Amino acid sequence: MSQLNNSEKKLETAKKIASKNSGHGQYETVEENLFKFFRWISSLIDRIFFSQKYLGLFALLLACLAYFVATYDSSSNVLSSSKVLSNVSINARYNSETFELSGLPQACEIVITGEAANVNNASSRKGYCQIDLEGYTEGTHTIKLNAVGYGDNVSTIVSPSEVTITLKKKTTRQFDLTYDYINQNQMDSRYILGEPSFAQGTKINIRASQDTLNSIALVKALIDVSGQTSDFEIEAPLVAYDRNGQAVNAEIVPSSITATVKLSSPSIEVPIKLNPIGSVPTGLAIDTAQIIDHQTTRIYAPENILNNITEVYVNFDMSTVTENVDREIMLPVTLPSGVSASDVTVVNVRVTLSTIDTLTLEEVPLSAHDNYNNLAISDIEFRNVNVQISGSANNINAVSMDDLEVYIIMPAEPGTYTLPLNVELNNHPFVSYYLEKSSVNVTIVEANQ
Repeated sequence: MSQLNNSEKKLETAKKIASKNSGHGQYETVEENLFKFFRWISSLIDRIFFSQKYLGLFALLLACLAYFVATYDSSSNVLSSSKVLSNVSINARYNSETFELSGLPQACEIVITGEAANVNNASSRKGYCQIDLEGYTEGTHTIKLNAVGYGDNVSTIVSPSEVTITLKKKTTRQFDLTYDYINQNQMDSRYILGEPSFAQGTKINIRASQDTLNSIALVKALIDVSGQTSDFEIEAPLVAYDRNGQAVNAEIVPSSITATVKLSSPSIEVPIKLNPIGSVPTGLAIDTAQIIDHQTTRIYAPENILNNITEVYVNFDMSTVTENVDREIMLPVTLPSGVSASDVTVVNVRVTLSTIDTLTLEEVPLSAHDNYNNLAISDIEFRNVNVQISGSANNINAVSMDDLEVYIIMPAEPGTYTLPLNVELNNHPFVSYYLEKSSVNVTIVEANQ
């Protein structure tokens, strides 16, 4: 009985040992699996961080992390931002009644830094740079530039941070007023502008430093005449100019002036004449060429110019006519210098062509022109000359000796000369001429010899 009990005890002890050995094996299996997992993670990291394929991605992640760390404000837990404002205007506080300021730049640059929302809000404001010259006297000064109007929630850096300016005391000088009409191309050319009159007279006061006043050459009222068709009154700005025609920055008192301008439109009616130029192509001649629509026109110009005009012309280039047919061509009216407008600007011309014929006018006598010094011809190589004329049969047959003159221009003093022969062929524009001799030898003496 005791042996049986001992056997049962041994069996129970064996089961306990087997149970313990089984739990230990399970532990070893879990541990082995954990080691395998960490080795796989380590291998994966090695493949990602040290592989050429993923190296760029890893660098980008590091850069983003570095930027986040650099811009992270640990005190406020927000991102900081900055913005550059260019061409910011500069204002100066100074006594402009007493001093003239020079050397101040027109603009500066401001860098705004702070929280992103505050920076965006500040940059939308109408801020500016400012220098404060209150209390400064005449001379050259270096002054700090300050940013104004961007609020207290951002910090600002101004570039340049300071400027060197000069203050000069102002004085007053009187100048004579002149004028310029501007935008004349926007006024009807038929109108003539008269001399303007000024309500405040023609003396203008300018207040500036002595150096600036010395640089002023003239002061002009700029009178805008665009669209004017009758007498008008206008407020004209005043501008001072130096000797090079550049505007001078100075205080003009007053800055503008009332100008009264009278308009006129003098005109006359004149005939339109055809003016042939050039040569007809070989073998052809112009039989007729006449204006068929407008024989006169009204022209507009100042009175002194109109007094010297009796007609206007249409230039007809005969070299452009190349067909032996009747045709009509449109030609512009040529206006004399000083004429601003014409009621007729183009005309239609009818041209008739013909074959060319020639005719010789024999023994045309020579004459003398411009004998201002009372001289005489004592000896001359010949006194008559043959003249060959060319044109259509109708035109050359209409030429008479009374229409033709061959002459010399008398010299200023006695002597022996070879003088050119000149020809006038009146009222026959489509007839050309040819001289057998182009000059003549003459001896000129005093008329009383």
